[in-house]
Amino acid sequence: MRQPTFVLSLIVLAGTLAPAQALVPSHAPSGSPALRIVARVNDVPITSDRLEAAVSTLIPVTSFHRNLSPEKLAEIRRKALDNVIDEELQYQEAVRLKLRVSDGDVERGLDRARAAYKTIRAFEEARKKAGVKLGDLRQSIRRALLVKKAYDQVVGAHCIVSRPEAAEFYRQNPERFVMPPQRHVFLITIGVDPAGSKQDWENGRLRAVAIAEQLKAGVSFEELARKHSTDPSRPKGGDLGLIHQGRLTEEFETAIKDLRPGEVTPVIQTIYGYHLLRVSEIRPSQPKTFDEVRARLVSDLTTTRCAEQSAAWIQRLRAAAAIEIFEEPGTADVRKAPINDPCDGR
Repeated sequence: MRQPTFVLSLIVLAGTLAPAQALVPSHAPSGSPALRIVARVNDVPITSDRLEAAVSTLIPVTSFHRNLSPEKLAEIRRKALDNVIDEELQYQEAVRLKLRVSDGDVERGLDRARAAYKTIRAFEEARKKAGVKLGDLRQSIRRALLVKKAYDQVVGAHCIVSRPEAAEFYRQNPERFVMPPQRHVFLITIGVDPAGSKQDWENGRLRAVAIAEQLKAGVSFEELARKHSTDPSRPKGGDLGLIHQGRLTEEFETAIKDLRPGEVTPVIQTIYGYHLLRVSEIRPSQPKTFDEVRARLVSDLTTTRCAEQSAAWIQRLRAAAAIEIFEEPGTADVRKAPINDPCDGR
C-alpha cells in the first residue's frame, strides 16, 4: 500500500515504524499562526497545519528547509499535498463504507506508540514537544486505522497472489529463474598498506611469489592461506564459497575467467596488495526449481499487484472527487481530475 505521508506520521505515532522518527502533530499546536485552507476535498477543507505535518515527514530532520533549494522544497510540498489529499479521500471512503474502529483498537495503537519509546516519560516529552494532545492523538490513530481498514477491504483482500498463480508466472517466464554460472573460489592475500613504501610493496610481492612457488610444489592452498593470508577468509583456508560471475572485482574476474578447476592464478596486484586465487569447482548456469523461488516469487508478485491495485483505487477516488487546490491564499484551482496522475494521457 502506498501510505500517504499524513498517515505515515500517524503510524509513527502508533509505534509501528522506527521510534527514531520524531513525533509530528497532525494539526498545528496551540499558539501557531492562523491556519489557512490549502485545499478542499469533496467540500472538506484541508488546512495548512496538515500540509506542514506532511511536509515534515518528507524532509529529514537533519536537512531543515534552509538546506533545500526553492525548487526542491516546492516539489516536496506538492508531493505532501497530494499525499494529504489521498489520505482524505481514503478516509472519506472508509466513512462511506461505514467502517468502524473500536476504542480498544485505538488504545492498543496508543500503547504501541508509547512502547516505541524507552519510557512513558520519554514518550510524553516527545508528545508535548510536538504539541500533540492525547485526544488529538487518539483521533489521529482512529483515522489512520480506518484508512487501513478501507485499504484492506478494497485492495488488501484482493491482491494476494496464490501459489497456482505464482506457478503459472514461473512457467511462463523460465528465463527469469536461472542460476547464473558459479565458481568455488579460494583466495590468498598478502596485504600491503596503499601508502606503504616501495620496499613494503616489494616485500609483499616477494612473499606472494614465494607462496606461488610453494603451490606449484604441491603445498595445499588452504594450508598456505591459513598461514599467510591477510584476508578475512584466512580461518577458512581462503574459502570464499560459490561466487556468481560478476561479483568479484574486475581484476579478480579477469584473472579467473579462463581457469579450470584446480588451477591457480598468477600473482595479482591491486591497491590492497598481492593475491592468488584458486578455482576448485565450476557450476554451469542452471534453472532454479519452483520450490526454490516460490516464497520470494509469491511475495514479489503480491507486492507488485497490491501496489498496482492501490494506485488504481486512488485514481478512482480522485476521478470521482471534487478537489480544489489553493496554491496561494485567495486563488483557487478547481480540479475534477486526479492531480499529477501518471496514467493521465493528456
